[in-house]
Amino acid sequence: MLIFHGGNHTNSERSAEEMQANMGKWMAWIDKLNAAGKYAGGEPLLPGGKLVSGKDKKVTDGPYTEGKEIVGGYFIINANNLDEATTIAKDCPDFENGGSVQVRQVMKM
Repeated sequence: MLIFHGGNHTNSERSAEEMQANMGKWMAWIDKLNAAGKYAGGEPLLPGGKLVSGKDKKVTDGPYTEGKEIVGGYFIINANNLDEATTIAKDCPDFENGGSVQVRQVMKM
């Protein structure tokens, strides 16, 4: 699983052309992964949400974190091992916008 953090997700600071160009990069990356049989799925996440925590299951608005920690979306990919998944993650278009990618192995149940 690739979990996308940070990056410049403040669309109000981007022109329509910049947003379109960035989306084009993401779609090209997805097409590349699909062609290689590596893309299994994924979605961007809307901002905001709710956080449920503690024994009393307290519900608060959020999660609110610093911009670099915001989870903007995820991909499920097909990789032979963690090293291959890490190599795939290096093609993420958000690096040029200050983003980062967490690479995690999904445990089979």
